[in-house]
Amino acid sequence: MKVILAKSAGFCMGVRRAVETTLEVIQKEGTGVSTYGPLIHNPQVLNLLEERGVKILRDIPEKESGTVIIRAHGVPPVHKEKLQMTGATVKDATCPHVVKVQVVIKKYLKHGYATVIIGDRNHAEVEGLMGFTGSLGKVVSNREDVQNLQLNVPYIIVSQTTQDATSFEELSSSILERFPGGKVFNTICDATHKRQEEVRSLCNDVDAMVVVGGKNSANTKRLAEIAEGKGCPVYQVETEGELDLDALAKHEFVGVTAGASTPTWMISRVVAILEAMPGKDEGTLKKSGSKLLWLLLATNIYVSLAGGALTYTAEILQNNGPGVSHFLISFLYLFAMHNLNRFTDRKQQKFNDPLRALFYEKYRWPLLIISALSLALALTLVFEHGLKPFLLLTGMSIFGILYSVQVIPKSLIPNIRVRGLKEIPGSKTFLVAVAWAFITALIPAWSDSHTPDMMTLVVLFFILLLVFVRNALFDVFEVQGDRIVGKETLPVCIGEQKTLFFLHIILGALIVLLLLMPFLGLMSEAGFWLLPGILYIIVLIRLYTKGKITQGPKLEFCLESVFFLLAGLAWLAESLHR
Repeated sequence: MKVILAKSAGFCMGVRRAVETTLEVIQKEGTGVSTYGPLIHNPQVLNLLEERGVKILRDIPEKESGTVIIRAHGVPPVHKEKLQMTGATVKDATCPHVVKVQVVIKKYLKHGYATVIIGDRNHAEVEGLMGFTGSLGKVVSNREDVQNLQLNVPYIIVSQTTQDATSFEELSSSILERFPGGKVFNTICDATHKRQEEVRSLCNDVDAMVVVGGKNSANTKRLAEIAEGKGCPVYQVETEGELDLDALAKHEFVGVTAGASTPTWMISRVVAILEAMPGKDEGTLKKSGSKLLWLLLATNIYVSLAGGALTYTAEILQNNGPGVSHFLISFLYLFAMHNLNRFTDRKQQKFNDPLRALFYEKYRWPLLIISALSLALALTLVFEHGLKPFLLLTGMSIFGILYSVQVIPKSLIPNIRVRGLKEIPGSKTFLVAVAWAFITALIPAWSDSHTPDMMTLVVLFFILLLVFVRNALFDVFEVQGDRIVGKETLPVCIGEQKTLFFLHIILGALIVLLLLMPFLGLMSEAGFWLLPGILYIIVLIRLYTKGKITQGPKLEFCLESVFFLLAGLAWLAESLHR
């Protein structure tokens, strides 16, 4: 099935800020964290926060310890004051757009103005805003409310930040007709307006719309209402399990959007299910090709073949004759270790790639057995090349297995707050790059007929940086799921934008290496030919940041394919050199 994902789908700025604020407090304090009311309107996110020890306060207690976080929707000022009097540390995660509305209301209340809030009467944001209006606050949700409205003093009109723009214009005009002279402030946030306009536009290009979001999310319901108003069949779901697959199978083009409180991983689950469905006019060959590609990615066969291709490239760069056994050693080792690591990352996988997580659960034992046999075969093959490469690969294998095991003594865990090597911030991104560099560059060079030299070290460093970029990009793609489960990758620690900036610096360094090292005789002339491969990664990053390509199998395939591109360029350079 052909799926078009709305560019603005997912967490808005205010929700992202509230969630990240909460996660930062959890990371810093560990325990004693609570929110006053549900932080956001998404039960899946709230359940995950609960798993990490965050409790929800429905009422304000007399005494409270730890940190209490004010929900993204904001609260009445009197509630904030009472929370501070409990003895708890109060952290305000109110959306900045909501704060602006609060400021407008407070400003005009000082001059005796009443406030008319156009929004949902029982919504948390509206209840919070009413707390700033004193006794001069009114809520209007529909035309009937306009008819029943009574105003005897100067007044202002503001909007719930997630209100429909068309509805706001109609209701505010009706109020002004009855009570001329009011001041109107369109306080609908830009992200909400953009999201709504995008749905209106998308409805013209698709046969049906799937709207993903919490059942209690007002802005999610509003997106569904807008799509229905455009005459587009709408399927509103909270999770992928609620998709009506039989009904959706009748459509060829399906649009997907999501409420402001819907996390990326939830949207990805829905999109993955829809894309896996056969389209109405899709041929058998195309369906089989899509399934085969997904299977190659899910089983890590494709990434392992990419590692074998990188081994070929590394040998060309060192002026060594490529060997089939070196390709097989790399393929078998990477296949084994990537599969084993997938099993230890099942919690993160559940959010970032749920279909793959289900696949691993279903075929757990066959994959574990095949992975173990692959590792044994890799060790057998490398032993034929000498004791040193065998010991190196054995050490790498043991380290790779222990990486996910709790090796830190329990007595030290409270002080250093990690239970194993896996929990050291950013460690996996770097250590996986080291393992790739060793298996693709060092071990092939460290054989019976070759000894590592300065050229080997330069090529090893080149591959280390290249694979580090690859790993860090996957961390960027999966940052939201990693952040919510507490996995401290590089983007989680320093942010997505800083990570991408850092990766561009590394890519620049790789370009310099490919231009300079062949002149110094520390890399074969094939290095010049690899420049398009680095430019390919830069273009891929650009497409991702511009929303032209989104997280999923297609993006993963494109990123892993860079190693095949480099191998093809190296082969071309070697062929012409001959």
